[in-house]
Amino acid sequence: MQSFIRRYSIFLMLYIVFQPVLDAITGVMTKANIDVTFGVLVRMLVMVVTVAFLLMYLLLNRNNKKGFIVIGYFVLLALMAVISLFVNYKQKELFVPSLELTTLAKSLYYPIMLLGYIYAFEELHHDGILNKYFPRVVFYAVNIISLVMIIAHFTGTGFSSYSYYNLGESGWFYAANELSAIVSISFPILVWYATDLLSKATRWYYWISVVLAIYSALLIGTKGSFIAIIFGSIMALLAALVQRIQRKGSIAHLNGMIVVMILTLVGIGVGYPTMSAVSKTNDLHEEMIQDKKQRAKTKKGLNKDQKAYVKTNKYVSYIFSGRTIYFENAAQNFSKATPAQKVFGMGYATSFKKVKQAKLVEMDYIDIIFQFGFLGGIVYLLPLIFSFIYLLILFFRHFKDMWSFKWAMLVSSVLLGFGMALLTGHVIEAPSVSIYFVTSLAFALYNAKLFNKNKKDPVELDVIE
Repeated sequence: MQSFIRRYSIFLMLYIVFQPVLDAITGVMTKANIDVTFGVLVRMLVMVVTVAFLLMYLLLNRNNKKGFIVIGYFVLLALMAVISLFVNYKQKELFVPSLELTTLAKSLYYPIMLLGYIYAFEELHHDGILNKYFPRVVFYAVNIISLVMIIAHFTGTGFSSYSYYNLGESGWFYAANELSAIVSISFPILVWYATDLLSKATRWYYWISVVLAIYSALLIGTKGSFIAIIFGSIMALLAALVQRIQRKGSIAHLNGMIVVMILTLVGIGVGYPTMSAVSKTNDLHEEMIQDKKQRAKTKKGLNKDQKAYVKTNKYVSYIFSGRTIYFENAAQNFSKATPAQKVFGMGYATSFKKVKQAKLVEMDYIDIIFQFGFLGGIVYLLPLIFSFIYLLILFFRHFKDMWSFKWAMLVSSVLLGFGMALLTGHVIEAPSVSIYFVTSLAFALYNAKLFNKNKKDPVELDVIE
């Protein structure tokens, strides 16, 4: 049993590297109109095995309190899910079992994998090999994404991020929003790994990976990925400046990183207007609003959603890409829901008469409340709520120590994960994205746990040279 736990912990680390491969295969299969894709099957299988891993780990370590809390949480979550399914089977206007069960399975991926990675990190740390895997595996995964994006770009075989306008590129990955969220969450981890290895000038080539990731983010052309590379770069610059002021580490290395980060930000500024679809979609958004206003004056007029789109504040509608319209529709459905549905949720996409009419808001926290209800939503989000509060307390309690490249980039990654869940959606309930989020979150939580336990930063979990 112990042998399985150790080997599976290593597998979970290596599993991160293979995520871009799964996503590329899934993208090609989806474009070929194959419904059940290879990526989905692999991820569901890994989730099931991770449940067995969790049970074995808890039984073997015989921590009754920890085991009781974890198992109790999953029993409560399963109970909420079953009640929600039963309520909607009885009360939902159109209940599609396959759709509801698939959505539920994807939703369960995040809490299971989050706990799985926390215990995998604990196991590998006890064996003294955790820093051989993380953040290196994320570094490799992002490099694979960048490579796929660049090959697809120069061969002209990639998909469009905004197919309607033929703007932006998502490489061989199907969903630009999910790809954007992946790059957003993993970019700071990439910067952390490259920055620490640049302590020796002869390793300058590691920064090429950061440049390629930025190039890929600009190719995607979504607001999320653009915000992430700006935020991650600024946080790295701040970390270098604070360490320089505190005189922590090599002054020559920190001076070099300050120069590199400034040049990187200048490079992003130069590249943004020429190659980013973000700048172009802003102009198109303005044109779309003006066009709809003109159309409103004609006999044909506008439908309900188009009228709402025009009335919405243009900055709000641009930032959320029209999601406010879907929110209004879903909120209206939720307001008409039965008391049981408000408590336990309305399932996938609230209420609809035809499957084609089913629309998510694509703002994760809102979709989760509508899907699981007020009570179910709180239970479902409990691990994230606990994690956020725990890390927030640690951040302010040890504020002076939070400006190493490790902590600055971990905090950036976690904040971007929470932020992208609201801004772009497709983070918490999308297995292809949540895997990156939960690994960054789990690593931050495990570091925080050791920090609080030993009253000092676990520097042994930094990048090894």
